[in-house]
Amino acid sequence: MCKLLMDLQKEIEKLKNGINIPEEIELLYKWIEKNGFVEARDGLIETPKGMVGDPAVFQYGRINVDYEFSPEITFTTSAHKGLNYWFDLPEITDEISSRLVPFAESGFDGSRLAFWLDDNNVLRFVHMGSGSASTLCCIIANDEKEFLSLLSIGYGQLGDVCDFSLSPEEIADGEEIKINYSFVDWLEKTFSIKRPSNAANIIKETPDIGDEDTIDEFCLWCNKQFRQ
Repeated sequence: MCKLLMDLQKEIEKLKNGINIPEEIELLYKWIEKNGFVEARDGLIETPKGMVGDPAVFQYGRINVDYEFSPEITFTTSAHKGLNYWFDLPEITDEISSRLVPFAESGFDGSRLAFWLDDNNVLRFVHMGSGSASTLCCIIANDEKEFLSLLSIGYGQLGDVCDFSLSPEEIADGEEIKINYSFVDWLEKTFSIKRPSNAANIIKETPDIGDEDTIDEFCLWCNKQFRQ
């Protein structure tokens, strides 16, 4: 098992009801290990007074070696750090830790992607906006193939997308969008997933953090976990 996948396995084991990493996600991580970019690094920063920060080492994986390519997603379990602050809690509750596993950074603003176990014990894929640059808080895929389809579209930072009925090309308005077509071809060959032009049929609701006027189950669940 690759190290990137091992990191994820340690976090998935914390979910209730013996949930395992979906096969499609295992294959995705193995593809990244072989064809993408993976590195290990800590959170230490050199300062005039010495090294400061978090010495813990995490794996970081990307579909593309070149950072100019979309999507702007980095797979890493380091995304769970500071999760209590996102919920404005002194520490993470059992309810949160048994149902939510952040597994990726979505962009550079601190937004996260996570696995969320819904009330029916179904694993969903969710976006957790940073609260600054992005406030998007919703289910972004109902299953593994929807998530892989979303990756293939090639949006940059998901939290920056205002209208998921638009393609990345339409949003870019003439600017070049760099897509890793070897990844797109692999998805079609392995899972019969054809790259959609947009995510209108995948992401149905786009509420903001704390939105109460929504039917998005994840956003409503988050509302109940925030400090009251």
